[in-house]
Amino acid sequence: MGWSVRSALLSILSSCAIACAAPSEGSHAATPGAPIAPGAPLAAAPADPAASAALDAWPFAPAPSLEEKAAQIERLRRDPGPIRTNWTPPGKTERYGHAEGFVGAPYDVVRTRLSDFGHYKDLAGPKFKKVSVVDKSRAGTDVYFQLPIMKGLVTIWYVTRFSAAQKAQGGGEVIEGHFVKGNIKGMHIAFTVRPGPDEANTVMVCDLVLSLNIPAPQSNLDEELRDACGDAVNALRRTTAPPPPP
Repeated sequence: MGWSVRSALLSILSSCAIACAAPSEGSHAATPGAPIAPGAPLAAAPADPAASAALDAWPFAPAPSLEEKAAQIERLRRDPGPIRTNWTPPGKTERYGHAEGFVGAPYDVVRTRLSDFGHYKDLAGPKFKKVSVVDKSRAGTDVYFQLPIMKGLVTIWYVTRFSAAQKAQGGGEVIEGHFVKGNIKGMHIAFTVRPGPDEANTVMVCDLVLSLNIPAPQSNLDEELRDACGDAVNALRRTTAPPPPP
């Protein structure tokens, strides 16, 4: 896989040995495109990012054309994925990780699983030390993510607010998460689900960006982001797979 961004982080962070505190729990096929010092202020998103989401902008729009939908289905028939790429979505300036793939489960099952925020630990994967719901409100569900690096000496953490599924233009739905606070600059994730070629399959797309407070090579950050999206597709496959026959 080559030198990963994790290696870059360890190299950079080893020179500063910053300790980070975590909050309490109460409180593609597309056409492409750090820990803070103790006591420093936390970055924060708008109080209610879900309420300000523009449903006429990406990831809810523009609607894919019939040709684009057909091309995606054909692409995934040849390679069910996850197909991993990087790109800059319309209206954005940062490069996102991107993965798309078939999930062998009905559309409603996949959508319900993605809305089960209490079990997002299963989607985050083993690299994360902790993933848990820390708040629920009319604005959305806040999920806390904790990722140790430097053999546990430094911990990256952030809270993401997930809104309920919203209709996407051209069919399907989007479950979107916005950065609330943490010791990183920001993050944004969008899960897009659309009906597959038959009732037993669903098309899932994951797009993710994570902005650190420390420098890292873009190529290695690209790799980490697209791999994280691919891991989410694979995890959803595992957790929605029908039980084996007796």
